[in-house]
Amino acid sequence: MYRDRIRLSSLHSKVMSAADAAGLIEDGMTVGMSGFTRAGEAKAVPHALAERAKQSPLKISLMTGASLGNDLDKQLTEAGVLARRMPFQVDSTLRKAINDGKVMFIDQHLSETVEQLRNQQLKLPDIAVIEAVAITEQGHIVPTTSVGNSASFAIFAKQVIVEINLSHNTNLEGLHDIYIPTYRPTRTPIPLVKVDDRIGSSAIPIDPAKIVGIVISNQPDSPSTVLPPDGETQGIADHLINFLKKEVDAGRMTNKLGPLQAGIGSIANAVMCGLIDSPFEDLTMYSEVLQDSTFDLIDAGKLSFASGSSITLSTRRNAD
Repeated sequence: MYRDRIRLSSLHSKVMSAADAAGLIEDGMTVGMSGFTRAGEAKAVPHALAERAKQSPLKISLMTGASLGNDLDKQLTEAGVLARRMPFQVDSTLRKAINDGKVMFIDQHLSETVEQLRNQQLKLPDIAVIEAVAITEQGHIVPTTSVGNSASFAIFAKQVIVEINLSHNTNLEGLHDIYIPTYRPTRTPIPLVKVDDRIGSSAIPIDPAKIVGIVISNQPDSPSTVLPPDGETQGIADHLINFLKKEVDAGRMTNKLGPLQAGIGSIANAVMCGLIDSPFEDLTMYSEVLQDSTFDLIDAGKLSFASGSSITLSTRRNAD
């Protein structure tokens, strides 16, 4: 059932249980895990690690792309696994442990983590745990619903555990654009000038010899908790639409508006939904997280392309 997702046959022997994979993570290690705003995080291995720690205590320093779903930060905190955590989290149990001084935490701009790793200002991960939809013939990792810091964690880590999640559709392959910048002081400009530009690869390029374990899971991402649009958010959207209409009428913008930059959360999602009933067409957008409104706009024929670090959808949208 899973072998067609591991297309490099020499890696079939690396398939193991989540408990065995968690056993590869040792006390004191720095661990890089996939996950960005409740999307694309490895699920079985962190859970198994928390269960293991209840019997054999250990501490790790954990880096991710952003927040984790499926209560993983809570599980790891309650099991006493986390010595250090960065760069972002939203779990109330972990927040209390941080405020109580039980877990050291660095809250930083999400783009800074990899830069500090690249400059050796932070310890490189000993091991990376990356959720994937597939492994290619070259042994490269096809992520699921987020990228964020995952590519750099996998590249920098000495060892990699890949969690193949069967709950994710294989059509996700080809969606990603993995770009690794060159190094300072001779770094070249990032050659991205339009939302729909592709400048990288569709999988994370690593030496397959680094893959020490492959775990098969079948657990979906946590659904988004965004609230549906209401009269208040529609009012905000109406103000925005009226402002943009005036900019178009003045000749400062076209009816395509140029690329939009959308935030995340209930208000941003609802305001973007308000553009469905606007006169604007052929829109493009950037966002750190593609929410329900992105796909509502695409289905309405308003949005032609969107680029983001992850996809986080509500139960309603996941059902579609």
